[in-house]
Amino acid sequence: MNWLSDLAFQRKLRFAILFTTGVAVLLACGVFLAFEYVARQRSLLQTIAALGQAAADNSTGSIAFDDPKRAQETLESLRAEPQVVAAVLTDKDGRVVATYRADPGHALPAVPPPTAGVKIVGDRVVGVHHVVQGSTWLGTLYVWASLDRIYDRMQVYGGVALAVLAATFALAWVLSSVLRDTIVRPVLELANTAGAIAAGEQDYSSRARQYGSDELGRLTAAFNAMLDRTQEAVTALRASEAQLRIVTDNASVYLAHCDRQYRYKFVNRPYAERFNIDPQSVIGRSVSEVVGPAAAHVIRPHMDAALAGNRVEFESELKYPSLGSRWMHVVYVPELSPEGEVIGFVAVITDITLRKQIEHDIARARDEALAASRAKDDFLAALSHELRTPLNPILLISSDAARDPGLAPEVREDFEIIRTHVELEARLIDDLLDLTAITRGKLSLERKRLNLHVVLRDALSTVSPDIDQKQIKLNVHTTADRAEVNGDPVRLLQVFWNVLKNAVKFTSPGGRISVETATREGRVSVRVTDSGIGLTAVELARIFDAFTQGDHAGEDGSHRFGGLGLGLAISRMVVELHKGTITATSEGRDRGASFVIELPQAAPLDPSDEVEESTGTPRTADVPARPFIRGGGQPRVLLVEDHAATRMALEQLLTRRNFSVRCAASIADARALVDGHQFDLLIADVGLPDGNGYELMEQIGMHCGRRGIALTGYGADEDLARSRKAGFSSHLTKPVRVQSLDAALASILGPGIWSRD
Repeated sequence: MNWLSDLAFQRKLRFAILFTTGVAVLLACGVFLAFEYVARQRSLLQTIAALGQAAADNSTGSIAFDDPKRAQETLESLRAEPQVVAAVLTDKDGRVVATYRADPGHALPAVPPPTAGVKIVGDRVVGVHHVVQGSTWLGTLYVWASLDRIYDRMQVYGGVALAVLAATFALAWVLSSVLRDTIVRPVLELANTAGAIAAGEQDYSSRARQYGSDELGRLTAAFNAMLDRTQEAVTALRASEAQLRIVTDNASVYLAHCDRQYRYKFVNRPYAERFNIDPQSVIGRSVSEVVGPAAAHVIRPHMDAALAGNRVEFESELKYPSLGSRWMHVVYVPELSPEGEVIGFVAVITDITLRKQIEHDIARARDEALAASRAKDDFLAALSHELRTPLNPILLISSDAARDPGLAPEVREDFEIIRTHVELEARLIDDLLDLTAITRGKLSLERKRLNLHVVLRDALSTVSPDIDQKQIKLNVHTTADRAEVNGDPVRLLQVFWNVLKNAVKFTSPGGRISVETATREGRVSVRVTDSGIGLTAVELARIFDAFTQGDHAGEDGSHRFGGLGLGLAISRMVVELHKGTITATSEGRDRGASFVIELPQAAPLDPSDEVEESTGTPRTADVPARPFIRGGGQPRVLLVEDHAATRMALEQLLTRRNFSVRCAASIADARALVDGHQFDLLIADVGLPDGNGYELMEQIGMHCGRRGIALTGYGADEDLARSRKAGFSSHLTKPVRVQSLDAALASILGPGIWSRD
């Protein structure tokens, strides 16, 4: 039936009409002929049955009285029925009594079995009738009838049927031609309109002509309405495509759409222009053909991952034939069919070459900044060391002489002045280094649980000589019921010392200073109030800024009270590192000032916890030393110091304290001294001409009982940590007060094992 599907619609319609009409007529004629044939057969059977039975009844006497003539006459009466062609009358013994032949030239048919009945055998009807008289069977009558007349009639009827069929086909042909304009023309109009739209540039403005309002008319109207909606949708789609093209062509990224064979289905203008290609000419080309084999080799695994259904994002340096080496950030997003199968992928590509160059420049600048920062750190450390070292012998000698009872009071007073100013100079150096460490986030805290009252007491003891000298009245009320905090005792001591030192500095002789502690809402507060020169509103606004002096400082740079303006700035930073606050208030000039320091309370004390009962000054390395067992003679000290003045001052001070001192100016000299000798203590400078004190402690510590004091101008937290790691028991930062040296000696060797001269 393929040939039928390819026929034109009008031919299909004509074929359908003719075929349907022909089948209908053939079916009608066939039914008629079959009915007529069966009816005539049935009529013939009935006729033969009636004639045969009548003849059999009339033949009883002929057989009973053996009258062949009469029997013959009875059979001749069958000639009245033209369809009877032969008849035979037999007695009960099968002997022929009489016969009948419509055509004497034809032979008699063979006699069938004497079973009564009428039936069709071949092309004839055979009737078998018993001749009986009463209940006595006398014989049998056989009658044969021909079906030729029925066949002749069927031929006539068949001819008539063919004539009717021909006339019907002719009429159907005429009717199909008439109906073509009514049925075929609207369909052809629809087909021609749809074909014109499909063959053209998809111009959906064409419309099919509507013929009538029947089903075909409604179909045409629906088709035209569909074209209206399609035209609207296409117009909107084209506008959207134009808008999308404007967006994609002006996007700052490169866009591409590829199928599973890595062929382009779409690219935006920037993508095509970077390869000097028109966007439409890219469609259908392979990725490797456009970007080049080298770049395609790099991105191929990522494209395969996208075609496997994964969203892929990566950055890579790609080498293009026309562009050279470029850094690209690429995102591949799989494209899915309605059935969920991956049919391609969309690529969003950004040229990040400039960003990579900037990152490289930033990294280089960072490295340079870090190198500069390290150089700055090294410079500050070296500067600190160089500034501290010359002060060290001055402070050692002056602090020792200031308390020497063998000297006249006025001499001790002179040494006390020297000591005070050297310590002030050291404090300025410490403030500068602390400010640098804090602002750069390099100040580490050694937090421990401690009692703030103990730290405050130690701070008060450091300023008590100045308080006594100016005859200031000091009132202390430590009423806080639980003053435990988690903090660095040395740094908190520094905060309280700064605040108390300022209170003493700016309070006139005979004035008042009060110190109070309290607890409130989980915080411990320390309030320091003085009756000094006070603060103006402008001074309060910048009191905690670095390098800031009050209005009392002269415009020409003169400092009535001295200092660099770093103490309170450092104090605020240290307090904030402890998650606390420090505030200042004043009612104005000459009305005093008040500073309040608040710190978070430590958690309630656990029975296993211990509270720090001292600030631990001087700061020492917590390294277990071999126990010192005093024997006969003097304790033996190996002093390694390359600064001659410091070495001489320390040797004199230690000798006065009944130590046996051997001196060295380098690591090589120290090794020579320990060769074959044993010492009780090593006091070593960290910076030595042929190495450092840390290496020295590690090398010869066993010859000094693993007991050592690091004596250096490097006082940063990392320096203390390094001293601990090397094995030093204590770390003293130059310039060193003799009291700090005595404390370190006592903590290592035990109190009372030496005495001053």
